Amino acid sequence: MHPLAGQGLKPRPAGRRIIAGTGARAEPFRDIGDPVLLRRYERSRAEPIAMMRAATDGLVRLFGVDDPLARFVRNTGMAAVDRVSPLKNLLIRQALGELDRR
Repeated sequence: MHPLAGQGLKPRPAGRRIIAGTGARAEPFRDIGDPVLLRRYERSRAEPIAMMRAATDGLVRLFGVDDPLARFVRNTGMAAVDRVSPLKNLLIRQALGELDRR
């Protein structure tokens, strides 16, 4: 399976923390499967999921263009990100869900 395709297969660490936090903050009478709690979880994950979807879609589109100029710009950009360690580390942490702490 393509690595980009696997992003939604299992909850990342941030998703697991949010599930646990949603359950911990639940009213005592609510079951963890209560639709209200599930909706809270869904809302809390909407923005990070949309960001990941946009990023993966952008990468697929970027690498799907077979034009010499586009290839040059793409390769130059990827090489620049690789050389700028703070940016590269930020992107890695985002992809791993380490920045989704709520």
